[in-house]
Amino acid sequence: MKAPVVTTYYDPVSGNRTDLLSDNELKTPGPPRELVELDASRIWKSYHESIYYLEVRYMARSEVGYLEIPPGETLTIIADGQPMKFDGLGSANMRKPYKKELVRENALYPTSKNALQKIAAAKQVKVQIKGNKGLIEREFAQENIDRFRKFVSTYAQ
Repeated sequence: MKAPVVTTYYDPVSGNRTDLLSDNELKTPGPPRELVELDASRIWKSYHESIYYLEVRYMARSEVGYLEIPPGETLTIIADGQPMKFDGLGSANMRKPYKKELVRENALYPTSKNALQKIAAAKQVKVQIKGNKGLIEREFAQENIDRFRKFVSTYAQ
C-alpha cells in the first residue's frame, strides 16, 4: 500500500497553508468508463481556524464526455449506511480538455472537520456523484479508507 499523498502549499500573498490529499482514486471493477477521485483538503488559517473541502476529480475519454456536475447537492457520501449530502458550486468553471483524447472536471464541496471525521471512522464508504450526464457510484477500497483516515488523523483533529 502506498503512503498517503499529502502535498502542502503556501500562498505567497496570504501565507495560508493548504494540505491536500490527492490521487485518492475510487476504482471500479472491470474496465473503467471514467476515472474518479475523492480528495480532501485543509486550508490552515490559524491554530483555531481551518477550512475543509472535499474535491471530486473526474476524467474520461472525449467520446464519453463531461459529467457536467451542476451547482447544488451533487455529492452524497454514505458512511456506514448514513447518507451525508454535500453542496458545491459545480464544475462549470473547472472543465477542460486534457491531452488530446481526454476531458476532466473538478468540483469542490465545503465541508466540516466533523464530517471528515465521520467519513474516516466508517467501515464502509460509498460515494455518489450526480451530474447532468449521469450518476457515478463508487465505494472506498481499504486503501482509500486508510489514506482518508491518515489525512483526517493528521489534519482534521
